[in-house]
Amino acid sequence: MAHAPGGAWRRCDTGAPVDALVTDVHIRCAVHGLRALGRAGRTVVAMGPGRLAPGRWSSHAAARAIAPDVVHDPAGYVAGVARVAREQGPLVVYPGLEESIDALLDGPLPAEARLPWPGTAPVRAVRDKASLPGLAAAAGLRTPEVYARASAGELLADKPPIPCVLKPVGKGRALHAPQVIESSERFEDILAALPADEPLLVQERIAGELMAVAVVTDRDGAVVARFQQRARRTWPREAGPSTVSVGVEADPDLVGAAARLLAEAGYWGLAELQLLDDGRAPAVIDVNPRFYGSLPLAVASGVNLPAVWHAVATGEAVAPHAPYRTGVTYRWLEGDLYNALHGMPRAGFERVPAPRVGAMWAGDDPVASTLLAGRALGIWLRRRLPGGRG
Repeated sequence: MAHAPGGAWRRCDTGAPVDALVTDVHIRCAVHGLRALGRAGRTVVAMGPGRLAPGRWSSHAAARAIAPDVVHDPAGYVAGVARVAREQGPLVVYPGLEESIDALLDGPLPAEARLPWPGTAPVRAVRDKASLPGLAAAAGLRTPEVYARASAGELLADKPPIPCVLKPVGKGRALHAPQVIESSERFEDILAALPADEPLLVQERIAGELMAVAVVTDRDGAVVARFQQRARRTWPREAGPSTVSVGVEADPDLVGAAARLLAEAGYWGLAELQLLDDGRAPAVIDVNPRFYGSLPLAVASGVNLPAVWHAVATGEAVAPHAPYRTGVTYRWLEGDLYNALHGMPRAGFERVPAPRVGAMWAGDDPVASTLLAGRALGIWLRRRLPGGRG
């Protein structure tokens, strides 16, 4: 099999019609979605930016494809998606990165490439942190108070209340992730390192337990799958994803509110809502309309969210959701190793209770698991070296 620059691919060996194309399979979120679709019997093309992208070697991939990294060449990435769709489609395209969502929404894509959402405006609405408070309020949900939406230069001249949380507006910015601000000095140091015109969002700092509700809604807005979890640890500890989470019983009121929020935006499909629980009503801080990091927890608990999402995207009938197993534990060991190096020495060695599932390893997918672990180790080592960057 030859791989030409710009996005070559290998035909499905089984001869079966292709159901889906999962892109960005060099990251674990995309591999999670690929595995879940494959386990549900879907025929999936795995696309990554290089031959060693872990998902390209997954036992759940029926075919492999290469396309440019969307961060560096979004047009080339879209062209690679379009090429595979024209040859193997019609198929549903599932991007793994926020940048990939933007590139696919901007297109152009052929008719054979179907996106798993109702349209551009609803997807952008649920992803826009500035529009989230309005959507949440309409659904009866709380969000952190917005102190300011301004440039770095404007915020230096007129500081908001502290403590607060500083967030980037959109991807590809100098500020890559939310920052918890506890002092004026810290605030000034971060802003001084950013371009003066960098757009930023400043929100109330809520010190609460991270939780998440993931739902799949059908085209009429009805919930056809749901899963809820609570984090036991996160990295970064102040404002990061979960390193240890446990599946809990879904709160019907919270699930209903999540569905109303999505309906208010005109959205259907998969969405993971991240919330902070400080003892009052949980506050929504983010909505992810894509495969997410702790997805294996839902799948291991008996809720195959990607499979249900695919059925909704293709217009297939979906069975009513059933109770799922609670008490399964998810662990992102890499994140816990960072915790161990930053004030929680036991985190990296503590054994989490069974039943459990990991962020990378899957017994039915050993090659992709090994490649994911090797990639994570390489990033970790680069960050530990003097002057290293992840």
